[in-house]
Amino acid sequence: MLSENKGTPEILTIAPEEFQQMQSAVLDGDGGEALRLLKKFVKRLKEQKNRGLKSHLG
Repeated sequence: MLSENKGTPEILTIAPEEFQQMQSAVLDGDGGEALRLLKKFVKRLKEQKNRGLKSHLG
């Protein structure tokens, strides 16, 4: 598995509703829903990272 940045942890803030959706997907064994949520969170982390890079450019 590749890691883009081995030393810097990423922080993802999730809403209580998103946490409940994650719990439901896990408890129900709904792999499709779990994957959808995971893709949503990865996209959000990438967007946060890109915003951070832009703010450092000046």
